[in-house]
Amino acid sequence: MNAKHLLMMLAAYILCAACSNENLCQVVWTEGTTDDDGRATHTLEIQNPPAGTDWTLWFSQFRTPVAMEANAPGEIIFVGGTLYRAVPSAEAQGNVLTLRYKARALENQCRAPEGFYLQKRGQIPVAVECKYVYQPSQEIPSFAYNHVNTNVFDMIPRLKQVEATEGTTDLNQEAKTYIVSGQRAGWYKITLDGSVRIDAADKDGAYYASVTLDNLRRNAAGNAIPNAIITDWPDLTYRGLMLDVSRDFTKKADLLRLIDILAHYKINYFHLHFGDDEGWRIAIDALPELTTYGAARCIPTLNADGTISEPDALQPTYCIAADRNDTTSSGNGFYSHADFVDILRYAYERHIRVIPEFDTPGHSRAAIKSMEVRAARTGDTAYLLSEAGDTSVYMSVQDYSDNALNVALPSTYKFIETVFDGLINMYKEAGVPLDAIHIGGDEVPEGAWEGSPACLALLKASEHSDVTWLKDYYLNRVLDIAEARGVKIAGWQDICQHLEPATLARLKRSLFLTNLWTVSHGQDALPYEFANDGIPVVISSAPNCYLDFAYNDNKTERGHSWGGLVDERRTFSLQPYDMYRSVRFDDHRNPIDLTNAGNGKPALQANARESIIGVQGQLWAETIRNFNHVTYYIFPKGLGLFERGWNATPSWAGSIAPDDSAFMADFDHFFSIVVDHEYPYYDALGIDYHRN
Repeated sequence: MNAKHLLMMLAAYILCAACSNENLCQVVWTEGTTDDDGRATHTLEIQNPPAGTDWTLWFSQFRTPVAMEANAPGEIIFVGGTLYRAVPSAEAQGNVLTLRYKARALENQCRAPEGFYLQKRGQIPVAVECKYVYQPSQEIPSFAYNHVNTNVFDMIPRLKQVEATEGTTDLNQEAKTYIVSGQRAGWYKITLDGSVRIDAADKDGAYYASVTLDNLRRNAAGNAIPNAIITDWPDLTYRGLMLDVSRDFTKKADLLRLIDILAHYKINYFHLHFGDDEGWRIAIDALPELTTYGAARCIPTLNADGTISEPDALQPTYCIAADRNDTTSSGNGFYSHADFVDILRYAYERHIRVIPEFDTPGHSRAAIKSMEVRAARTGDTAYLLSEAGDTSVYMSVQDYSDNALNVALPSTYKFIETVFDGLINMYKEAGVPLDAIHIGGDEVPEGAWEGSPACLALLKASEHSDVTWLKDYYLNRVLDIAEARGVKIAGWQDICQHLEPATLARLKRSLFLTNLWTVSHGQDALPYEFANDGIPVVISSAPNCYLDFAYNDNKTERGHSWGGLVDERRTFSLQPYDMYRSVRFDDHRNPIDLTNAGNGKPALQANARESIIGVQGQLWAETIRNFNHVTYYIFPKGLGLFERGWNATPSWAGSIAPDDSAFMADFDHFFSIVVDHEYPYYDALGIDYHRN
């Protein structure tokens, strides 16, 4: 142990001893009742605080404006993102500091403040235990379903055709596989007649047949199953899952476990959201600071004027770790060059292609800060994404005022070129196809670039007066990079909106897909407006496809709810070709009248159906702290999406009554398969999951 570590341990001991001669500091957080205005007065009680006022209690709290109670003996200060700090005032005295503050009502327990660390000025922060006192939680009944008998051929996604024949077949024998022509991509036929024969349209179809055989072996009580001819194929060419590893890092071993399970459901695209405000998770060899700095978080340096500095790592967000090297914290970690190559190969062996995403030009704080650190440490300003003289004032939806990269700087495009080249080279090394690089494009905060000298000079030189034109400029510069490398791009729906016609036409030529996500609150026409215009659409709608939404509104459930609550029935209700009837029950599980759904809104044109290329579940990681949370959110909630990607048009499609007999019977069958075959599968894997 070196002298630095000894000094750190001594400082921690001194700080803990300063809390009390007998007891350590402790926090008690009490949830307040909701007022008429929808807010609540919560209580933060700090027991046995240090003497004096020269200390700070750091913690993380989901975005909420805080109003202190009058004459409070201290203050809760918003730092940025989800980082807050509580400080005492000169009037604070005694062994208990009680701070009452008005803020957003608590939606569920995972949104309560967390990650408390006490820090005296000049000393290292020390973790503080928190006890929680919640308002009573209403028990929410499970949704109703009638269990029906299932058989060995029942699996998810469900098989399209099973024709029973005489006799039985032992599945232990090796299957003979033949590639045939004249069938659609992914098609396969399994003939069980004492032997096992696979006819497949391509390698994907042959692989899906092998997955089906694995499922049959798992479902069968023994090795012998009834003879049958199975004919099956996917309806949609893109069946995906997005995992956000920026806000919460999923370790490589767990990521590979997840890929194995996705292959079990014949998922063929894995969208890896690796770069956002809160972290950068894939090493780019030419820009090591992206991960040596941008993949770690720790409590920042508190300056004398109350501002913060982040010299060693990004500020904590969502969860807090005092040490950037704390490998137990889900805020720290990244995939090395070799790790990512392994992940690409592992996924491709299971016929899953990885779509990498680093979000730009908003949601870019981790990259921005990493390149500032690079410039400060090395003097290399060639990759800067920010401008020293930029006085733009804005606040992003995640409460950052510094997360939009500067689109007028030549160094921004040198950075993007370098990241593109790094990713392309890793795909080449892995020997797997790169379908597209996802550039995000969503939620650029209003006000970004308005105070940038470089942006204002660019507008003047181009004879444009509206700062929104900079989006066109940015996309054209990125398209220059992508086209020169023969790489397609992907993005959230925002990249196709509010563009000049020439920019949109060029974008469409290089566009692999758009994820349509904000289709709630009257925007459910967007997927069909895009598809009718020839834009490739992956249905990623929040009300059906956001797996980080809570299963129900019980306060013990994890998850967001800003776009509704999502359970197995909500994902199962998705209809890619009838989006207006894709939400059949409200958040309280009451049926919705669909009689006039879609009236006055654009229909999906017959020749535009091919532009609906797939569906995708999104798992954003704000409320995730470990891999158990990942699997709990996805399984079995995501199975409705996996079913709909394979079988896009259910038998009840077009029905108006949300609880009509056809829908309910189909869901009963589907969920009976979940209970009979999928729950035991999860138990055997030892993963956490939600039980209805």
